[in-house]
Amino acid sequence: MADTGPSAAAAPRSFGLRSGAVPRTDPLPFLAAGLLFFIALVVASKDDLNRDFFIYRIGSVLGLRGDWPYDVPKIRALVAERFPDPNPDETSFVNNNGYFPPPLAIVFYAPFAALPWAASKIAWAGTMFLAAVAIARLPRAFRAPNEPPTVLPLVWRLVGVALVLNYLSVAIIAVGQTPLLFVGCVIAGQWCFDRGRLWPGALLWAVPFVKPHLALPLVALAWCLGGWKRAGAVFAVVAALNLIGATLAGGSPLAIREYLDYVPVAHKAVLYNRAELNPQITSWNRLLFSLGGPLVELTIVTTVIGYLVWGALVLGRCAAAGARPSPAWALAATVVGGMLCCQVLGYETLALVLTIPWVRELFAARHRWQGTVAVLLLLLQQVSRETFEPLGIDFHRSIGVALFAVLVLIGPVRPVVEPREPRS
Repeated sequence: MADTGPSAAAAPRSFGLRSGAVPRTDPLPFLAAGLLFFIALVVASKDDLNRDFFIYRIGSVLGLRGDWPYDVPKIRALVAERFPDPNPDETSFVNNNGYFPPPLAIVFYAPFAALPWAASKIAWAGTMFLAAVAIARLPRAFRAPNEPPTVLPLVWRLVGVALVLNYLSVAIIAVGQTPLLFVGCVIAGQWCFDRGRLWPGALLWAVPFVKPHLALPLVALAWCLGGWKRAGAVFAVVAALNLIGATLAGGSPLAIREYLDYVPVAHKAVLYNRAELNPQITSWNRLLFSLGGPLVELTIVTTVIGYLVWGALVLGRCAAAGARPSPAWALAATVVGGMLCCQVLGYETLALVLTIPWVRELFAARHRWQGTVAVLLLLLQQVSRETFEPLGIDFHRSIGVALFAVLVLIGPVRPVVEPREPRS
């Protein structure tokens, strides 16, 4: 993505973490991550929290001992044993769960599966600390192509803190979900790619494929930022880990076919995952339904079609601009597309923080109104559902994602950063 020309070879790479001039000993990322780690330890001490993490871990426990985890009644029996509910109804957690990630998740969660339950929760809290350190450093990642390597202003360093310590992050920690890990691995993987470490970067970018529907656009982003070799490396790691996981749990790499048959049907057995019943879902079909349109429950096919439509819009915008997009805009288009095209829950919108490098470009290039709108849309996702219930609004997450998609498409794909004096 770097500019070509005589001066380009000597210039520092413009889209990586190393282009920021803040010292590596900057304490703010570690302070923010440390506070989130403390929250995670408190959560780990509670018997009734970390429920989703329990499911991810128990799926790996089963798979590692050769027991097929893709069995809803089996998983629900184990969940009910760990989190007993004396009066469960059809909306209770014990009746609305299952193990749905692809077989590579068996491999990724193996270190936690090898530990007792209490110790695994502490290890998970440590993993969240590492992810949070990466997330707090996001404002200096994917920097604007023409922005000089100045010291990162305090306001952006504080933004990094806010990306870690917020309502969604705490909610994600409480349930043991994966968005913090998703975002942290994208940032850390790019750090590796910037330094020529292809395979470690590919491994980190494979971690988000625990939720493949959301992570699929990362392959296209890898191609955009690093060419076919980077995209091929990510694809190869994801494929290899899935085959390994399928072999561990099913006795053969061909067991992956059983998973592909299982997940489209079983996933809808959980009420929370249905657009008709959950106003927290972010995708276009939930917005359509909320506004009085027909009900469309997304399938694998319709999700892929959605991505193809979004990809066509993104390519059309680049063609209209007549310029290759900045890495930050490409990242923003990738993550917004995932929220728009996938039927996912509200906590997944934490991934929208990956638009921050593009927001920073907008302000640096004096596109202030667009940058302000982007910040407001990010803040909208931090508002709880209960805030809007008295107003009869049940679609604030999906409308926020849709408006963000519009903003990405009408905004500059390669903001021009005006030269300025170095900051101290």
